[in-house]
Amino acid sequence: PLFQGISGSTNNAISNYNSLQASITKRMTHGLSLSFNYVWSHMLDDQDSSGWGSRGGTQDYQNAFNPAANYSNSNFDVRHAFKGYAVYQLPFGKGKQFLSGSRLLDAAVGGWQLAGTVILQSGNPFTVYGNQANYSLAGTQFPNWNPGVSWRPSGGSKRTEWFNAGAFLQPAPGTWGNVRRNSLYGPGINTFNLEAAKSFTIPWREGIGIQFRADAQNVFNHPSFAPPSGTGLGNVLTAGGPGQPYDNGTPLSSTTIGGRNLQLALRVSF
Repeated sequence: PLFQGISGSTNNAISNYNSLQASITKRMTHGLSLSFNYVWSHMLDDQDSSGWGSRGGTQDYQNAFNPAANYSNSNFDVRHAFKGYAVYQLPFGKGKQFLSGSRLLDAAVGGWQLAGTVILQSGNPFTVYGNQANYSLAGTQFPNWNPGVSWRPSGGSKRTEWFNAGAFLQPAPGTWGNVRRNSLYGPGINTFNLEAAKSFTIPWREGIGIQFRADAQNVFNHPSFAPPSGTGLGNVLTAGGPGQPYDNGTPLSSTTIGGRNLQLALRVSF
């Protein structure tokens, strides 16, 4: 029989993860509850999912005879992550500390709750690879570092140029590039979400409650960009030939979190 292709799997991938974790939690007292945590971590591996086939790109081994050369930062490596939430029930109205003696005041200022979440974390790594084909002609391979040239653009990384493409060289034919997989990191995430809610009870209908809620996702409308060119785990570079520096731009063109989103909701419980 003639086969177009044969797929296979192997168990020779390795990974390791180390982290430092700290958290602070306050259970609901005096109307306030919160939980915040910080994690510093580093994850390394030479594969991030099953697969065996081409040796190009960011996932499969560039050199199948040397899997250890693929050992580097994992696709899932996030060095710093700070996340948390807080909920505060305002101390006004019936059963609260202030303005609790009037049904009219309770209807106006009672039953209010504020809540918020925050995510602040560093970016995920991505792989820079050239446009030249690898030995199997099934993908691309990693470039070489350009000695003495920083990958950081003049003036620092910015949206129009996240890294300096001139810091990389096209390898000579028959050679492997010395840039490691997932060598560079993309932008981080910075987002805050807020909620304000007001709960009512129906005096003449026991057991029925109404809640009006206003939500704001990414309330400060802060953009959180994906790695250059929106390719996620890799950024393809083009150059004139072996030993020549790459010269294409490396802009940030897509986001990982949408812009500010506001919504109103009304909930009836019975």
